[in-house]
Amino acid sequence: MQKAVTLISFALLLCGCAGAAHQAAPVQPEVPAGVGTAAQHTPLTGRGRCSAAIMEYEKIVDRDVTTGYLSQNVYDQIVRDINAGARPACASNRDGEAMSQLARVKSAHGYR
Repeated sequence: MQKAVTLISFALLLCGCAGAAHQAAPVQPEVPAGVGTAAQHTPLTGRGRCSAAIMEYEKIVDRDVTTGYLSQNVYDQIVRDINAGARPACASNRDGEAMSQLARVKSAHGYR
């Protein structure tokens, strides 16, 4: 009887090992609904003040959209607004105008 229990235990152990070798590859976690993707931003060539401020804001909204805190539609509008106003003004060395445009975009979308 002892031999039979040992033999059955050994057989079950082998079955468990063989099953582990044939396990499916790990499943990649699903992206939660509502999580968007961030745009690739071109480097700014304007003065330091507006360039740094715009890049900092872009980092914040990029993080917010990729974590689901900001919807993709609102993010896309923010990117369009920045690309239409603050970025071109900054690239043309119109620092004051760029900072004003950036403040308008931030305010319109609930950022300070």
